[in-house]
Amino acid sequence: MIHWYEELLREWLAYLSFSEASINKGVGWICLLSLVIVSVLSYYASWIILKTFVLKLIRKTTTDIDDELYDRKVFHKLVLLIPVVIIDSGISSIIETHSLPLLFVTRFIGTFYVIIFIGIIHTVLNVWNIVYSRKYTAGRSINSLIQAAKIVVTIIGMIIIISILFEVDTKAILTAIGTASAVMMLVFKDTILGFVSSIQLATNKMVLLGDWIEMSQYKADGIVVDISLVAVKVRNWDNTMTTIPTYALTTNSVTNWRSMSESGRRRIKRSVFMDMTSVKFVDKELMDKLRKVHNLVDYLNINEKELEEYSHHHTNLGIFRAYIVHYLKNHPQIDHASSTFLVRQLQPTDMGIPLEIYVFTNTSVWVDYEGIQADIFDHVLASVEYFDLHVYQRPSWNDYRTKELFSMKKESAE
Repeated sequence: MIHWYEELLREWLAYLSFSEASINKGVGWICLLSLVIVSVLSYYASWIILKTFVLKLIRKTTTDIDDELYDRKVFHKLVLLIPVVIIDSGISSIIETHSLPLLFVTRFIGTFYVIIFIGIIHTVLNVWNIVYSRKYTAGRSINSLIQAAKIVVTIIGMIIIISILFEVDTKAILTAIGTASAVMMLVFKDTILGFVSSIQLATNKMVLLGDWIEMSQYKADGIVVDISLVAVKVRNWDNTMTTIPTYALTTNSVTNWRSMSESGRRRIKRSVFMDMTSVKFVDKELMDKLRKVHNLVDYLNINEKELEEYSHHHTNLGIFRAYIVHYLKNHPQIDHASSTFLVRQLQPTDMGIPLEIYVFTNTSVWVDYEGIQADIFDHVLASVEYFDLHVYQRPSWNDYRTKELFSMKKESAE
């Protein structure tokens, strides 16, 4: 086709009485101009086909992948390849045949190919990220991996472009990069560390979007809202935002509350300090007193024989602990089957004897958990006095003031 067109041009220029040298150059430039015109017309024709037919077909499909590819202009970049392919297919023969000084055009075309393909790959990666996050809404994010892949593709593209523009062997470029690797390690340290860490985070599912994490060294305590190649954003409970380097999540200690949320259970581990001077053996008077308390009647009737043994061998603190065990075992919001269940004494301190409740609620919802925990310890504190026990509390100003007033009244009475 091109040869036929060249012959036609030669006959026409010869008819116009041009010299042989002028005809040769004129045919070359006219062929080049014609090639550019055809490529531009093909671009607009392809654009019309894309907008008229391809778009309608994309909108009719049930999958949303092709819609995202269109909206992110992947097809638009593919259309750009059509005029470049047309020019590339004909320009080499035109330059060689007519000795035109346009060798730089071939380098430019090769560079344009690489740039377009880099753009297409980047866009496809973005679409993959969007579709993946829609499919996996449980916090799984591949954003950091996508960014890492983009960096790798860009570096490879830059190496190819340099080899095309300067006609340098890619091996020589890689050797130069290897020589400069020490400098690159210093300049791109965070990026390289983030790249490795992001792969670890994604493959091991160490941290996902929506996870509640805690890192005291970064003053982070909240929900993960973004995971990128170099940073992880955490929205703290006070609505402040903390940015943590991605590599820090694999090199430092991180508390992740995801397993607690997924299990549907949360631990209560809290102590009440009992005054050691109020601990005593159980006598008949205390048992009779306990039987008069409305809240304790059912418990005493059910455990009469067991309490009879307690009254001979145990203390009021022992009976109180047994009562708390009974209360928690009958609590509808405490998990009894699959989790640790303890009511125990810890090592006595200068503040008294710690009576620790170590149980799990059957919900991990924060607000509900706090309500359950508060109700349990409200009940514990309200029940202590029935067992002739006292909770330790450091004296306050009011205690000293009350004692002083009492002494003053006593002195005035005397």
